[in-house]
Amino acid sequence: MKISKTVKKQLLNGLFVVALLVITLVILFTSNKDLSYTDIKEYFAQCNLWILLGAFVCMLLFILFEAISLHIVVRRFGYRPKFRSSLAYSTSDLYYSALTPSATGGQPASAFYMVRDGIDGGTSGFSLMFNIFAYTGAILVMGLIAFIAGFSIFGEFGTLVKIIVLIGFALQILLFAFFFACMKYDKFVLKLGNGGIALLAKMKIMKKPEKWRNKWQDAVVKYHNDFEVVKKHPSLFVWALLFNVLQRTSQLMITYFVCAAVLPSVSPVEIFCAQAFITLGYNAFPLPGGSGIYELLYIQSYRALGYGNHFVVVAVMITRLISYYLLMIVSGVYTLIYHMTGGKSKKIVPRVEDEQTTAESEKAPSEIENQTITKEERSENNGE
Repeated sequence: MKISKTVKKQLLNGLFVVALLVITLVILFTSNKDLSYTDIKEYFAQCNLWILLGAFVCMLLFILFEAISLHIVVRRFGYRPKFRSSLAYSTSDLYYSALTPSATGGQPASAFYMVRDGIDGGTSGFSLMFNIFAYTGAILVMGLIAFIAGFSIFGEFGTLVKIIVLIGFALQILLFAFFFACMKYDKFVLKLGNGGIALLAKMKIMKKPEKWRNKWQDAVVKYHNDFEVVKKHPSLFVWALLFNVLQRTSQLMITYFVCAAVLPSVSPVEIFCAQAFITLGYNAFPLPGGSGIYELLYIQSYRALGYGNHFVVVAVMITRLISYYLLMIVSGVYTLIYHMTGGKSKKIVPRVEDEQTTAESEKAPSEIENQTITKEERSENNGE
């Protein structure tokens, strides 16, 4: 029996997931000598399975909310995908994001299925880029809520955890500021970036500066072009931000249900704030799913908050099994099924403004740049 390339790739990805799981468990057991199988047995003997079920529901909601966000954005531009297709755009994003550093594989995979379903490249690219913008905004919103509602919780953390969380928060602010600057002040960002590239080239730190100038220019122009689309549909960001906040909240609450299953009196506000800080911290590191950093922050944070060592290690293991590994398995299985059975999206006749929006989003960066930046400005930006 001949195995297709797709099935082979999925099998290799499955093996990679298993390898990550084994490595995580080895790290947990070797770095915590107190942990034993007895602790795990005690947890399940004492836990309320109905409450623990809430963690699995939150994991499914995590997938669902991203699907709703993408569904709303895509439909706004005249397409009518079935919701099962939008679910596939979500699961493929989550699955390949979990497998790749800095989640770099998620967007291309999701875009592949959108284009295959008949959604044009401009709309699919904009939808995913817009979702990333909303995702970054959601992390910032939740981080701000955590600092306001739980600053005393942050104060209980050790120095290392505080530093990592603050670095993560600063990076998210810089990323959001970069998106915003590209959208509103693209010419200034181009000059600033090209100036930095020229300086690094003179210092012999960066090779092939022209290549990096082109990449920088393409990125800035792309984000600026997306802003022009957003101006025509301002409510889109509100909806995308809302569902991204709900998505991140559902992920954070997995830990709450894991803890509440054994400790019914645990504070949901404390768990929310602690998990928001942990999310800020591990997002600063370009590792698949923040593997290693997440476990470190989780264990150190909850120990500092007074949770017992045995309980914390078991809790992080169960939380990760649900929020990362089971999520990856569910997303991978659904993506594989959709890959073999998915169909075409139906497109209605778009309004004039939607036709213009799609046309703008489909333009190559070089075309848009020629419209927004004169030759003299390009010469100045490139230092010619």
